[in-house]
Amino acid sequence: MTAENTAARDTSRAAVVQDKPGAMPLGARRLVMIGGLCVPVGLVAGPYLLGAQLLAVAGVIMVAAAVSYRVQAPWFSRLSWVVVGAGALWLGGTAAYWGAIIAAAASSAEGPTFIPLLFTAGTVSFVIMAGAAVSAVVLRMVRSRRNTVSMV
Repeated sequence: MTAENTAARDTSRAAVVQDKPGAMPLGARRLVMIGGLCVPVGLVAGPYLLGAQLLAVAGVIMVAAAVSYRVQAPWFSRLSWVVVGAGALWLGGTAAYWGAIIAAAASSAEGPTFIPLLFTAGTVSFVIMAGAAVSAVVLRMVRSRRNTVSMV
């Protein structure tokens, strides 16, 4: 091996970035960034574009899925799937609720009888999503404390 090959190998090792053990995975960090941008954009554009507030709802779902990560590989845990599933139901319920109210307002008629059901389904889905995200954070904190205590 020549000195040129050795130098090239050393620079390639320096290019690899290692995260700290237990740090938030790259996919979760990207979800936080994208979801964090969707929330203010949806809130600002909501009064001007019909349905833009759903972008804020999608951003909240992305952030909730990101904070429910697991430290071990694969980072998308079972609670993350619960968060995403409940979040999708919340987004669907919110979109259907919004669409039913807009349709009733456009036709100057009374809204359909299933509107309260959509509201309740969306609220329950949000509570499940938030509960699963908080549970994932607490579970991760308990596991990290258990691992640090056993090492000492």
